[in-house]
Amino acid sequence: MKLNLITIATLLFLSISGLRAQTTSSTLAPSHLKAAETFLNAMGLNVQFESMTQKMISASSAQMPEQQRASYIKVMETFMQKYYTWDKLKDSFCKIYAEEFTEDELNQLTAFYNTPLGKKASSKISSLMQKGMVIGQQIIADHRPELEQMMKDAFQADAAPAPKNN
Repeated sequence: MKLNLITIATLLFLSISGLRAQTTSSTLAPSHLKAAETFLNAMGLNVQFESMTQKMISASSAQMPEQQRASYIKVMETFMQKYYTWDKLKDSFCKIYAEEFTEDELNQLTAFYNTPLGKKASSKISSLMQKGMVIGQQIIADHRPELEQMMKDAFQADAAPAPKNN
């Protein structure tokens, strides 16, 4: 089954993270990691993770040909359940948040997400991400021929033999 460029671009967009670590130490204190976990739980990520994954699969499956859509969804759900669950990724998420925010900042964020406004913001994040993903997919779809040509040109340039230096 050939994934089209829109699906690949969507999955690539979702899989890469532009987070830069503020912490240079590779060893994080257990209390710092715990603060990150508490923050992520306050955001509701532990509860919303499966729903966000389903929305991601649904959005990317919409780009698949109808006759392949059910199989695509089944394969993606099986794959995601095997590798992309909160339980499997929690420690990694805690680490990247702990690297990005100080322990004190995580505690402040947790306090915010435990307020009524923080809970509202948390409940909207998944929907807002979904809507943003749809916008991104539409932009790619609107300019797909240009993107395909750019990819083709880049791949041809990569395949061209390098000029010899004399």
